[in-house]
Amino acid sequence: MSYIIWGMTAVGLTLSFIADKKKTIRALKMAGKRLWKITPLFFYVMALTSIAMSLLPSQWIQHILGKESGIRGLLVALGLGSVTMMPGLVAFPLSAILKAQGVSYTVLAAFTMALMNIGVVTYPLERGYLGTTVALVRNAIGLFVTLVVT
Repeated sequence: MSYIIWGMTAVGLTLSFIADKKKTIRALKMAGKRLWKITPLFFYVMALTSIAMSLLPSQWIQHILGKESGIRGLLVALGLGSVTMMPGLVAFPLSAILKAQGVSYTVLAAFTMALMNIGVVTYPLERGYLGTTVALVRNAIGLFVTLVVT
């Protein structure tokens, strides 16, 4: 499957390069800079997650978020995921770690969706850039979509 994605990426990049060489090079530089900026965050979150997973007993994680946790596990996942907003680059490896600990797919979906769509801690920053109304509406829509999907 990954070969198909890499192949499609190569074809798309080639077509873009043929269409406009300067724009493609500028876009690649911009993507490289963004990747460079997000890399420390990725390693920081993965290190903290690894430390937390090693300190928390597997039985506790399974009790709180596992297959038998029911609606309580779903609500805890929504709460934990809503604390801060993270990109998929960080959220998906974190979800893989939780899956290995026995967390159900429903709870993982709620956690991952909330993690990528809702940001309580990042709200003041959003409010500063977007305004109070837009920040509140964006977070409310994120919560609504998360609840509907899960």
